[in-house]
Formats: sequence, structure tokens, C-alpha cells
Amino acid sequence: MTTIHLKTTNSTNSYLSDLVRQKGLLPSGSVVYADYQTAGRGQQNNKWEAEEGKNLLFSMLIVPQGIKATEQFYVSEAVALGICTFLADKAPGFSVKWPNDIYWNDKKIAGILIENVLNGTNIAYSIAGVGLNINQRIFVSDAPNPISLANICNKEFDLEQSLRQIRANIMSNIELAQNDKDFLHNKYKSNLWRFGTDAEYCDKDGKFIGKITDVAPSGQISIQKNDGTTGRYMFKEVGYR
Repeated sequence: MTTIHLKTTNSTNSYLSDLVRQKGLLPSGSVVYADYQTAGRGQQNNKWEAEEGKNLLFSMLIVPQGIKATEQFYVSEAVALGICTFLADKAPGFSVKWPNDIYWNDKKIAGILIENVLNGTNIAYSIAGVGLNINQRIFVSDAPNPISLANICNKEFDLEQSLRQIRANIMSNIELAQNDKDFLHNKYKSNLWRFGTDAEYCDKDGKFIGKITDVAPSGQISIQKNDGTTGRYMFKEVGYR
């Protein structure tokens, strides 16, 4: 597997995407990581705050075998669980906030952006961009709830060693996505923030109380409302309160 370390780049996702288009596919699991991103991207083109040299900012090439475009959320599950497992070895309280943020209690420690390229009805390859707060202690942006592993554990961590562990975790989960999807999916649900617990949400019809009951292979989430109905939502169609 290839590992490319950059001091500065606009976006590791953009760098890796351009590299694949120009040079062809690298081995699955290849990683580009940077000390600093000038235009790091999140979902809906949100910015990601990261102090230079303090956090993990990386993109990983994943070349899954036989995963359909309609099952693309299994890739997201594999990546999110790879990060969550790494963090859970350091402290309790981590979970995956649908679709693919990582939380410690009610604070955000990581964001993930998955970009899939299709070949017919299957995924040809995916680029998983990750911003994971490791050693940054102070956050100055208007993000509402950031936290880092150093904040939680009151110690600093080796970034390269952390990256190696996370990559190994993700690759193991991709094996599950290819060969044991049910096991991976149940593991994802067991690590899902607010799963099976009544909480307040909002959709186009307004606020409601409900509990998450499932997530489809497409990424669609099911929330059972207290009035007995079930809402099914894609990303940005439902909000957390």
C-alpha cells in the first residue's frame, strides 16, 4: 500500500482523486495524509478546522470487490467503525453519529467524507476523507462542539502510529463489507449514537420524538416516531435536536 505525506495541500481528497485520474488506481488502502489543509472539505462542503501538525487529515483509497452502488453505505460503515474502534481502545464513550461523524458523548471528534466512483452497478473505488482531532487542545472556529483525543485523555498521541492502526481497522472492515455484510451492519448499529433511544428530531413536517431503528445499505435511516409511524430519511432530510 502506498503512503504519501504532504506538508500542505488544499484537500487530501482532491489530491488523491487527481492522482488516481492521472496515474490510475493505487493499491487499496493507499493513503494521502497532510499536516495542514487549506481547503479541507466535509459534508455539504463544510470546512474542517485543524491546527497544523496536530491532527490526522487523510484520504484513503478503497477498492472494494463486488459492492453494489446501492450498497455504498457499507463502505461508510467500514470507515466509521475503523475510526471508532481505534478511539474506543483509548477511552469509553465513542459512537458513530449517522451518517458518519464520530462523537465522544455529545461532542464531535471526527468527520468523514466518502466519495464513490461507479463502474456500472458496482463501486469501482471509494475515496474516504477523514478529519480526526488528535492532539489539538483549543478550537477557535464557530463549530459548536469539537473535542480531541488529547482533550479526552489528557495526553498526546503519535499521529503516524494512529494512522497505521486506523488503516488496518478500516481494511479489516472492508473485508467484512465484502464477505459478511450483516455482521458489519450489526456492529455499526451497536455503535450508533442514539440508536434505539428516544430523542428529538426535526424533518420537513416539524419537530418530533422518535428512535433510530435501522439504516439501509443505501444510507437511508429509519426513525420510529412516537405516533407509531416510521420516517425514512436520506442525509440532510432529518435533523438532530
